[in-house]
Amino acid sequence: MGQRSSTVTVVQLVQAFLEQRTWTQKALADRLEMTTPAIREKLKELQGIFRLEREEDHPHVYWSVPRDWFPGGVVFTREQLPELLRHLLRLPSSKARNGLLETVLRNLPQGGGGVAALPVAVVPPSTTKVEEEYLSVVEDAASQKRALYFRYFTTSRGQMATRHASVHRVVHGRPARFIAICHRDDKLKWFRVENILSAHLDPNEVYRPAENKAVEAFLRASIDGFNAGGAVAELTFLVREPEARWVPNNLLPTMKVSELPNGRIRVTVETNAILQVARYVVGLGAAASAETPALAEAIEVLARGALGDVGGIAPARD
Repeated sequence: MGQRSSTVTVVQLVQAFLEQRTWTQKALADRLEMTTPAIREKLKELQGIFRLEREEDHPHVYWSVPRDWFPGGVVFTREQLPELLRHLLRLPSSKARNGLLETVLRNLPQGGGGVAALPVAVVPPSTTKVEEEYLSVVEDAASQKRALYFRYFTTSRGQMATRHASVHRVVHGRPARFIAICHRDDKLKWFRVENILSAHLDPNEVYRPAENKAVEAFLRASIDGFNAGGAVAELTFLVREPEARWVPNNLLPTMKVSELPNGRIRVTVETNAILQVARYVVGLGAAASAETPALAEAIEVLARGALGDVGGIAPARD
């Protein structure tokens, strides 16, 4: 093996320990293309400066750096930067996301790895100012298991209310929602982040835990962020051809498809949010028909309501 400068060896050691915290002495020697005695002497020389920890487990010798060896930051390799950029570009645009994106772009390897033009080519999903302001607080409430105090506009009542809640799931999407135990009635409920008027973590309110099975069951019984409570029922509806070709790719989460003769499909979903399923079926018009009586009844109520509203409109006159 040829001679190398001490500086090159130190740089390569830094790169190696940034990739992983622990190496066997033999693996590190192979990585730097050095002999085992040579790498051992260099590690001993740098042990104090690098804060290296040495451990023997015959026949191996392990060298490690502490967890805080690179304080105040996280290091990404040249190969990881393009992938990090791709994922950042898929996030909703926000001040925090854009700041991280700028940092990554400044540190891309020369040439950009073929992804330097992606910020122009990729169109990220949108987010509201309210979501940008309060989504992090909601996420902190869930991760830190601390009670959330917030002012909230209840669309069903058309009024503002204040409450405490214990957040158990944060569901990203458009819109962003979260599942939490409302401290008013001690029940799991859905909340939309964009309906929050103000929010903060309250250290004086006790966080209320929930069994993971209960939260998952609540999530599975929900449709598009709605859970009506009560028993879960299996609902089915049919879709004819040609609509049956594209409907499977545009179903709501938890809806399942089975193929039928003549190009038709049957859509099945287990939920207690019958009204939301009925609204989805109504949107398919004459292409869909309900099989479940309860679903058919809900569709009829919606249709009669729509026809009633139309009937109340005076016909246009020339």
